[in-house]
Formats: sequence, C-alpha cells, structure tokens
Amino acid sequence: MTEAHTGWQNQDYLDQPGYHGNERYNDHDKMVQLIVEADKEGMSVHVHSEGGGATHYMLGCIEDAEKITGNLDQRNVLAHLHFVTDEDIRRMAATGSVPAVPPLWTCKASPMYEQEVAYMGQELTDQAYPIKSFYDAGANVVFHSDYPVSPMMDIKLSIYTAEKRDYPKELTGGATAPRNIKEAITREQSLRAMTINVARQFHQEHRLGSIEFGKIANMTVYDCDFLHDDIEKVAQANIIATIVDGEEVYKA
Repeated sequence: MTEAHTGWQNQDYLDQPGYHGNERYNDHDKMVQLIVEADKEGMSVHVHSEGGGATHYMLGCIEDAEKITGNLDQRNVLAHLHFVTDEDIRRMAATGSVPAVPPLWTCKASPMYEQEVAYMGQELTDQAYPIKSFYDAGANVVFHSDYPVSPMMDIKLSIYTAEKRDYPKELTGGATAPRNIKEAITREQSLRAMTINVARQFHQEHRLGSIEFGKIANMTVYDCDFLHDDIEKVAQANIIATIVDGEEVYKA
C-alpha cells in the first residue's frame, strides 16, 4: 500500500528518492504465462494493483497474453487502483479488464491522506481513485471493500461515498473532507457496480445480478429508495428483508 511505501508507483516516493515502491512480482513473461493458462481453464486473474506502476505493468502483461489467447473477454480483475494514468484507464477498458474500486477510500481521511501527500505530492494525491473515468472509458466497474481492513463496508455506505467522495458526518463528526469530486458517480452506477457488473465479472450475468425472469432470486430489501431518496437518508438505510433462492430468510 502507498501509505506503507510498498505500492509500486510510476514515480519515486518524494521522501525516498530513487525508490518507487516494491515490485512484488515483476516477471512479465511468467505473468503472461499464468494469464494464458488461466484462460485455458476458463478463469480470470485477479491481482492486487496498488500504485500506478503496478497497474501499468499488469495491463502490459494482459495485452501480451491476449495476443496469444485471442480472448478479449477474459475479464481479468485489477483491485484498488489508487493512482491510475489516463492512458491506463483507456487500456483497462480496451483489454476488457475489470477495475475493482474502493469508494470507501475516496475521502480525505487522516492520517492516511497526509501520508499520501507527503509520499506522492498534493496534486497526485488529490487525483486518487478515478471511478467515474473508468465508467466513461467503458470499463465494467465493480466495488470492493478490502474487508476486514475496511470493516465498515456495507451497501448504503458504498453508495454514499461513491456519490459524495466523503463519509457521512454522523460517522466521523465531520473529520473528513471530499476528495476528487469530479470522479463521483451516480447511484445507478453504484448499484450496477455491486450487482450486474459483478455478475459480468464472473461471467454469470445470465443467471445473477439483476431482477429478471429465469435468474436466481437473491436480493436484499431496504427501507428506502436508493435511486431517488435524499443521499443522507440512504446513509441511514436499514435492511428489512433478505431473499435467497426466492425464499425469505430474514425479515426485520
């Protein structure tokens, strides 16, 4: 992670000249081979991509693997995506790679935000977590929580932070602030990132991810309208029922 000086960046850490992070796995040919072998088994590859350098490297491996497999729909996943260049956002969409993004991490939360500024600089830090840009490029965006590192993960809070790029004041007492608000997304995009887009990630969109005839009836019912109610009300939403395989297994 960037805050621990391990994220593989495109540039040096400001407080450690000559060091751009930990290239934990940088064997290009071996990674290409792994992606090709996974494709033979009908599998995708899911990687932890913390830092712009890690993302740039992985996309190069995916591009070279696709030259061998000819499969442009493997749907390999890159998670976290803290810092990403405009070029790599376009490459993500072009390779059909899935950006797994963390809306819960998008605000200016102390002390991590101050650490990022010290390590990466103000300008780059304030451009972090480009969620909307992935959507605009045509990528299949999904959310991740990194639970239990982010133990407060839930659906309502993900919708809230994706729109506000901040936490509700009831949660923090107003101790945080929005970051990179131009990367905020709509509530419909958030719902897709937790439903149908996730189903697509797993090549299961024909049976999961939306309420349609013939699909598995797994769903959670809340006491508010996520698309139209005030966003502050969404943050306080409560579960009133859970349905699994068409059967109600929980009722408030």
